[in-house]
Amino acid sequence: MNIIAQTLYSLILAIFFMSCTTTKESSLKYKIEKEFKYFTFYEKGYASFYDHKWAGRTTANGEKFNPELLTAASKTLPFNSTVMVKNTITGRSVFVRITDRGPYVKGRVIDLSAAAARKLGISRMGIAKVEVYLASN
Repeated sequence: MNIIAQTLYSLILAIFFMSCTTTKESSLKYKIEKEFKYFTFYEKGYASFYDHKWAGRTTANGEKFNPELLTAASKTLPFNSTVMVKNTITGRSVFVRITDRGPYVKGRVIDLSAAAARKLGISRMGIAKVEVYLASN
């Protein structure tokens, strides 16, 4: 009976220590790989993008900001939701994942990473009129 108790205690202790470990940052990277079937109009306004000076800083959801990932900041959309941002002038669109809060400039509805801004074609202008759609399956 003593051996069974020791084995059980060791097993519980091992499970406890395994649950205390952290994941590597590389395993926290998300990729937008799904094909979405439904798009719900969310809002219209102006998009801007983060400067590279924010690289490496912690976003509101706890991740480190990487300007080369397709991410964005929204004041109201849930973290990790995927949205399609469409440039209303050029018709170009990009899928981004919400990782931060903002923008805090009147009239702006979303802040994009530099990579998302390039895909949308706004990296030279700095801002563009956009429509934001919540993507779902």
